[in-house]
Amino acid sequence: MDAALITCTDQADEVPGMTRHHTTVLNSRRFRGGWLACGALSLAALACSPAESPDGVGSGLPPPPTTAAPVTGGVVVVQTHEVPHLGAVLTGPSGRTVYLFDKDRDSQPTCVGGCASPWPPLTTTGPPAAGPGVNPALLGTTRRPDGRTQIVYNGHPLYYYEGDDLPGEANGQTVISNNGTWYVVSPAGDRIAPGGGDY
Repeated sequence: MDAALITCTDQADEVPGMTRHHTTVLNSRRFRGGWLACGALSLAALACSPAESPDGVGSGLPPPPTTAAPVTGGVVVVQTHEVPHLGAVLTGPSGRTVYLFDKDRDSQPTCVGGCASPWPPLTTTGPPAAGPGVNPALLGTTRRPDGRTQIVYNGHPLYYYEGDDLPGEANGQTVISNNGTWYVVSPAGDRIAPGGGDY
């Protein structure tokens, strides 16, 4: 028990407001509940110490929530981009080239199902917008069989190509697949020939 009392007195020296008088009283009484005294002193030490707070704020309260990134509204802007040997071509909002499929007629997409895996349609949830160099009168939309809304330009449903990663690439130009040929689209709304120029 003397060892327990010594531990208590050591702790008492570390407790703010605990004087040597309290330590002397504990030693003189030598009561059997020495361990209870230790527990009480430990609780007193915790009560006197400041609350630990996250991130070192010092208030003991959680830090304020961070502000979420602003929402843009989801408007899809059709743009143009210069591609070597082809000139200005239509792109999606990220600058990736978009294509027309020569099997599509009257704004109706025929590249559906498995065809749309390498040729994902340029879709929107609202009216598309025209960027610089794009004629807003040629912009429109059509409903795909899966219910999504696809952007149309001059009557051509627009598609991306999985082989393009960066703005300025046009790896899908004149690719033949799904019984048709794919072309980049000029700002005038026509397909662009392999060496450049509308046709």
